[in-house]
Formats: sequence, structure tokens, C-alpha cells
Amino acid sequence: MKSDNPIAQLKLLDFLIMDTPHAKAVLVAASIVCGVINALILVILNAAAKDFDNPELDARLFIIFLSSIALFFLSKRYITHRISRVVQASSFEYRGRILTGLRNVKPLTYEEIGKAEILAVLSEKTELISQGAHRLADGFPAVIMLVCSFAYIATLSKMAFLLSAICIVCSVISTQIMLVAMKKTLKQALAKEAEYVGYMQHVLDGFNELKINREKSADLCNNYMGYISEEAMQKNIETDISIANLQMYAQIYFYILMAGIVFLLPQLSELSAADIMAITTAVLYIIGPIVVVLDMIPSVAKANVAVVFLQNLELKLAAAQESVADERVAFKAPDFFRQLVISQVRFAYHDQNQSQGFSVGPFNLTINRGELIFIRGGNGSGKSTFLKLLTGLYEPESGAIIVDKQTIDSRLLMDYRNLFAIIFTDFHLFDRFYGHQDVAVDSVNEYLTLMGLEQKTGFKNGRFINANLSTGQKKRLALIIALLEDKSIYVFDEVAADQDPEFRQFFYDVILQKLKHQGKTVIVVTHDEKYFTRCDRLFIMDTGRMTETRLDK
Repeated sequence: MKSDNPIAQLKLLDFLIMDTPHAKAVLVAASIVCGVINALILVILNAAAKDFDNPELDARLFIIFLSSIALFFLSKRYITHRISRVVQASSFEYRGRILTGLRNVKPLTYEEIGKAEILAVLSEKTELISQGAHRLADGFPAVIMLVCSFAYIATLSKMAFLLSAICIVCSVISTQIMLVAMKKTLKQALAKEAEYVGYMQHVLDGFNELKINREKSADLCNNYMGYISEEAMQKNIETDISIANLQMYAQIYFYILMAGIVFLLPQLSELSAADIMAITTAVLYIIGPIVVVLDMIPSVAKANVAVVFLQNLELKLAAAQESVADERVAFKAPDFFRQLVISQVRFAYHDQNQSQGFSVGPFNLTINRGELIFIRGGNGSGKSTFLKLLTGLYEPESGAIIVDKQTIDSRLLMDYRNLFAIIFTDFHLFDRFYGHQDVAVDSVNEYLTLMGLEQKTGFKNGRFINANLSTGQKKRLALIIALLEDKSIYVFDEVAADQDPEFRQFFYDVILQKLKHQGKTVIVVTHDEKYFTRCDRLFIMDTGRMTETRLDK
């Protein structure tokens, strides 16, 4: 059975050097050297104190003492600097792996994990690991120093060593018992912290909605956030109390050892006053390292729990990686297709118990190149789910998507998505044309003028200089980025919403018609009945089903 002792497991150190295994041996060796030299200083001081009246011996010991101090600081400096480099390298390497995993993860899995959990792991958990690593850099040499110091005490008195061993064993047993309880509480505390971060995200992302609705704001902040905050606080208090108890009980055994050396040892053995003084000096000398070790244990325990959270997130992402197509490229924008067929496509959301929730489909429709299609439907009708199925963000549970007689399987999904330029209702506005670096500045400026944004923002050094725009203006800027991507199929989800009447008419009568004239296929989710006559086909979504309706032009 695996021990929960953080020193025995060294999960933290294993995590930090997983990509550079040789570093473990180097760090351990440097820590041993540092700890041994620190213990050697104690031996030198005691030797000098015994023979203080011998000038020649004092001179030699003084030189050895200075040399030991120099070696101690050099080894300590190496460990500290090396750990700092390893911590930063490991943190950024891990973040890089997570971001790479996110790029290739299935969108549905990303939605299930949630942005809040990912951000909490990448920020809070990595910070705990950083703190634990630095404590480990201090604590491991201190452990070696303590081992050497007790070995030195054994050379002075076997009875003193026996007393020390009894206190150490009792301290380790007590610490182990407390660590098991603390580890469980710590996991719960970190889980509650992550949940609390999720509610904080609601407050930040929904600032305007909460500002305008006092009841909603009070309910979220006082009931839900307040409840989770109280639970997280209580778990943190329990953890802090466990840490304080751990350190306090460990210190009690140290004072028991001190009392045994001073009061009991002279009664149990025939030691000289000089030996008693040397042993007492050794015990007092190790106070500092004991404090360092006591400080290290809870920090490393927290870091070990944080490592588990990080590894669990990485496993979730690894388990949901999408298949990658082979070397052939099936679709490459702006290549055109002739026909896109959606045949008997169904999809359903499932909860953690795999129980089926909201479902959509079956969808059966054929989309031809150059068609302008409108979709309307109420909230919860399944429009967004259909768009995610259409664009390859969700994989159908049954049915097929066929492009020019080529069935889109899981290996071709990434390639298939390249046909689309999409603006969802919850779109993210990027500040650059990522993936399209050779955009002509004149073309961008021309579009900015066309969209009425030339006074609101500009394009300089490859990026938009101002993204602090209204919702409608942000949609226009997103529209510019989408148009310049020059894809085969455009999907616009309520892009005309939040626009003034003039731009709305410009969108339907000019932008969409121009795209159609260019042979682009355009799919628009809209409720603007006034402009329904502008499309070629109109579909109605209701409770997960789609029907085509006749247009009266």
C-alpha cells in the first residue's frame, strides 16, 4: 500500500522533473551534500568548544569551519536556483501541455470540465506547487542534516540517541496520522475553492445582468456564493488547524527530548558535563532545521494534492482527444464544395450518470453551394446544438454528415471544420488575425470604414488597437475577421441583433448578398422576419426538431 507521507511519495519532485529525470539525482545529491555539511558545522563547533585552549587546533577548525560555511552556501544556492528553474519550467511546460490538450479536446468535454476548473488548476494549483517546491528545497537538506546530527549524537551517547529515536518515531507516527486527515480535508477545500471560482466567474461575466437585477444578484451572491464561500472557508480553517496541530505536536516531542537530555539522561548514564553540554548544544542546533521540516510537510502535502488535481485534468483531456486525420487533406478553405448532406443526425446531452437529457434530431437536409439559409427558433429550441453539429464541434450520436459523397468521420472532423467561419452569440473577439498573418492593412481599413468602425478602432502592427467596444460594434469587428478569413461556409448566430436599423439592413441586403454572389454558403440564425424574403430557404427549430417552411416572396 502506498504511503500518504509526502516525503515518502515525493509526488511533487516527480512531477517537477518528469521531463528531466537526471535532475532528480543531481538535486538529491546536492541536498545530501548541503545537509551533511550543515551537520558537520555542528561537529566543528562542538570540537572547538571542547579544545578552546588549543590555538593550533582552533586555527585548523576555524579554517575547516569557514570552508564548510562556503560549501554549505554554494550547495544551498545551487539547490535554490535549480528548484526555481525547475518549478518555472515545469509550470510553463504543464500549462503548455494543457493548452495543447485543449486545442485537440472534444468541445463537449471542454464544456463539461468548464472554464472555471481549468483556470483554477492553471493558477491556484500551480501556485501551491511552486510554494511546495521551494519548501522542499529548504526541507530536504534539513532532513539530511537532522539524520546526520542524530548520528553525531549517537557517537556521544547511545542513551541520548535512544531518547531521540523514541521522540522521532512518536513524532512521525503523530504526523502521519494528522497528514491523512489533513489530506482529505485539503482535497475538499481545493474542490470548494474551484467551485467558488466558478461563481466568481458568473459575477465577472454577468456583471451587467447582475447590476440590473437586484434579486438575481442577491440570490447568487448571498445564497449560492455565500454558501460555497462558507464551506470553503470552513474547510480551509480545518486544514489550517490541522497544520497548526501537526507543527505543535511535533514541537512538543522536541521539548520532551530537551527535557530528557537535561533531566533524565544524567540519571541514566554516566556522562561528563562536557558531553551533556555537547548533546544539549546539538539538540539546540537542530531547532532551526526542525522548524524548516515542520514548515515543509504541510506545504508539500498541499502541493501533492495540487499535483493530483493537475494530473486528473490532464487525464481528462487526454481521454477526450480527437482523432487526427492522416496526411491527406480533405478540405482546405476556401475550397468550395458542391453539396453538404445531413442525414438522420441525432444528438443528446448526457449527465454524469449517462442519463439522457435534451436531445435534437433527426436532422435531414441538403445544403447546396451558394445557398443563403435562415434559421429561426425560440430559446432552448436546439439552434445552437444544431449549429455545433453542423460545424463539427459536436459529433453526432447517429446519422452522418456527407460532403460531396465523402462521409465525415471522426478523423476528418478537424479538417471539415476548416470549411467554416463562425460567429456564435457567445463569440470571443480576438485582437489579431491568428492563423492568417498576411492580411492586407488596406483591406482591414476598408472594412472598418464599411462597418462604421473607423472612428472606434484601428489596425496597427498586426492587431486591433481598441477592443473596448459595444456589443454591436464587437459583432461588426468579429464580422470583419470572419469575412477576411475567406471560408466556404459562413455561420452567423444573431449577428444582426444589437445593431442599429441602418446596419441591420446593410447586413441583410449587402453583406449577405455579396457573400452569396461570391458563391459562399451562408447560414444565419435570425428573428428578423422583415428580412426573411432575402434568403433562399427558411428553417424553423422547435424542441430539437427542424422543419423547412415555404417562403412567400
